[in-house]
Amino acid sequence: MSSPTDEQIICVKNNLRNIITFNDELYVQGQTKIINAYALLSLSDDHDPALEIGLDILSSAFLGIGDIGGPIGVFVSSFACCILDSYSTSTPVSLLAQMSSMLMRFQKTSEQLDVDFEMYCQDPATYWNKTFSGSVTNAFGTYPVACTFCDLATIKFPAKTDPEYMTFLLQAQYALDQQVWFTLLANFKITQFLPSAQYPCKTYTEQEMNTNASFYNAHKSYWNNYVYVHATNRKGEDTSYYDRWQNSIGGDAGAFTDGHLNDSACNYMFIDSDDNVTINSDGLFHRTFVFTGMSGIKHVTHTYNH
Repeated sequence: MSSPTDEQIICVKNNLRNIITFNDELYVQGQTKIINAYALLSLSDDHDPALEIGLDILSSAFLGIGDIGGPIGVFVSSFACCILDSYSTSTPVSLLAQMSSMLMRFQKTSEQLDVDFEMYCQDPATYWNKTFSGSVTNAFGTYPVACTFCDLATIKFPAKTDPEYMTFLLQAQYALDQQVWFTLLANFKITQFLPSAQYPCKTYTEQEMNTNASFYNAHKSYWNNYVYVHATNRKGEDTSYYDRWQNSIGGDAGAFTDGHLNDSACNYMFIDSDDNVTINSDGLFHRTFVFTGMSGIKHVTHTYNH
């Protein structure tokens, strides 16, 4: 068991004050991201998304700085995420109440995190040898996190006047935005349209099958996939073909609508059209990931009768 020096106590308190400032600023900026997501997706923020959603949104934001912030980002990310994860098993009274919206859930979660940061700031020596562990879940998976409180004396979290502070904040906002959209996209479904279309290999190359950018420009909610099918006719001649399906994210498809997600939401969400063809460097997700790797979205089929 080690004991802190006066210098270490000062360092920890300064770091915690800067982290509290960061969390407060993240809350302010995060509100904008939430409002924007609901507006673009034409959804109403009129019910409590539940405790875990609030925890995942804020912990995902802190997880984001762990990706770019070196040892400082990794520690602060782990520290905040461990505290937030503890709320799922030992829920503070402030988070037990029914909330009216995601905005309110996000606010109360952020405020509770401030309360705990302030508690540690008041008397760092009491918690000096405390270890933390937990996990964090975002759009891309679940990851373990762990840290020891005394290591807070080995870093220097940037103050608001430090240019690195804004780098951290922008990354946290982006990660928060991703998590909000990941959460809300569960309100939609991915529809695969049937029947598929066949493209003879004698006429179409694999490169042509992978070139869909112009199609996506007109049909922004879509993603095309295909498989190679080897075939021969009775004469033994090669009649192989590519079997291609069209898929779209949105609402219910019907006889007169494909139910596609609106263009503004797609423009904001997708980073690329085809793989490695960037259309929005500030987008949230790669197209293939949304259609094949994003959990929580229901997959259905719709058959057109011709």
